[in-house]
Amino acid sequence: MRLRRSSLTAAIALLALLCVPALPAQAYPVQGDLPWSVLLCKFADRPEEPRPPQFFRELFTDAGKGLGGFADYLADQSGGRTSVAGSVVKGWYTMPFTLEQARTKSRWQRIEDCVQTAAAAGYTVPSNHWTAVMINAPVDSGSWGKRVLLDPLAWNLGFATHELLHGYDRDHSFSDDPTFRLVDWAQFGEYDDQWDIMSAMHIHTYRTERFGTSAVGLNGPTRDEMGWLEPHRIVTLGADGVASRTVRLVPLDQPGKIGTRMVRVPFDAADPFHYYTVEFRKKTGQSAGIPADLVLLHEVKNGVSYLLKDRITRNPVTSLNTNGVSVSIDSVGQEEAVVTVSTDLPQKCLNGYVHRKATYDDLVCVTPAVYEQTQADTADAPNWQEDGQCVFAYTRRLATPHDNVCVSPGTRRQVISDNAAAASRSNPAKLVLGPNACKPGYVWRGADDFDQVCVTQEVRDQVIADNMMGAGRWTDGPDGPRSCIQGYVWREAFAGDNICVTLDRRERAHHDTHTSWDRVLRPAG
Repeated sequence: MRLRRSSLTAAIALLALLCVPALPAQAYPVQGDLPWSVLLCKFADRPEEPRPPQFFRELFTDAGKGLGGFADYLADQSGGRTSVAGSVVKGWYTMPFTLEQARTKSRWQRIEDCVQTAAAAGYTVPSNHWTAVMINAPVDSGSWGKRVLLDPLAWNLGFATHELLHGYDRDHSFSDDPTFRLVDWAQFGEYDDQWDIMSAMHIHTYRTERFGTSAVGLNGPTRDEMGWLEPHRIVTLGADGVASRTVRLVPLDQPGKIGTRMVRVPFDAADPFHYYTVEFRKKTGQSAGIPADLVLLHEVKNGVSYLLKDRITRNPVTSLNTNGVSVSIDSVGQEEAVVTVSTDLPQKCLNGYVHRKATYDDLVCVTPAVYEQTQADTADAPNWQEDGQCVFAYTRRLATPHDNVCVSPGTRRQVISDNAAAASRSNPAKLVLGPNACKPGYVWRGADDFDQVCVTQEVRDQVIADNMMGAGRWTDGPDGPRSCIQGYVWREAFAGDNICVTLDRRERAHHDTHTSWDRVLRPAG
């Protein structure tokens, strides 16, 4: 359901009072065990402990599995490939600072005060942990890099999930409404995708049984960015040269459903990271608070997703016809939505090339210099013809079968060469691989159907070889029928990855997973 007016007003006030913009985010796959150290800290003049440690264990760690906390949210949205395994809750600790002293400090320093207090009491945050600090009086909530600060006003699933995802380098979502501004310091359109948790707390929510205001699911572009959509379940329109399709979409909110989960519709020949997306959202699970099942359209630009909205009603648009793209929603049913999409991008040239236009229907892509020469040859054609025939040493250009312009043999050879290269210079849609496209020299690791971590070809080849050895390295043991034989350990490239490998390969997999941002072609944010 929508936030009630009073609740929405309170949420906006909370944003205005507590939040400042997060640090810039980057696009890269998020997977594996991503543990949090949750530290509970009291001010020296505030001895109250508003919630017992068990509340935070259930909200933030695997102790809350099945109870609707953050662990369940991550498992649901990532399809089980990301977890908070290893997370701990420590405290309450009493800091040697008063509430009034804290009000004069930066968010980073407030977090650091608690971290140092915990260290003095014997707990040091491990280097592979993210940090979430709970303070016992209202003063500030938000993120700072891999660290999050939450005061009692933010101890609900929706607000906490939003901030913890900031910790995983996710940034805010937007609408394309140039008039919407939630709070004075926000950008226009920021926090205006109510179907995406990264617009919290301006989202569609419901009241949870244990953890207050709910979260909402992630939109398609954000899931794609996080590596939580299988590449083979995303249709990139035009990549195969087919410019129009009718696509049946299964709900994004039900990852177990077999079928297409999102459509990318590229249209910008100069930028393979600029495209539209189409997704089907269902009122269920983490998104049980949305008003109804519907199809959503986003524009992804410079690593940011913008929900497309009607300028008058401010509702999501129900069709699109711009930039050579057409999207129509044919039907929305219980199990699927049917959409028809088209793009003119397959007819366009790759960046750096233009249509030759030797004749009206000549769409062969050539360099700008060849285009200029072609137009000059066409204009000069009467000088090289006599009685309908080419003069001595000249020949028909034949850029197309009905092209009778007379040119030099060298130009004719250029035409033959350009025609032969035509397929390699056209259709920019084939270059659209999504937000996790790798830098040159790297490829997707492919540990499973989701895995888009960028690695060298050598590492990918080894991963494939280890996958093929799967059953040969399993045995009945302490971890069940997929325990590893002696000398091997689970690879754990993602949560649930129980392929058995040598210890050095597991360490390599962990390293590659958690440093993958450095090998993505164009990080977002």
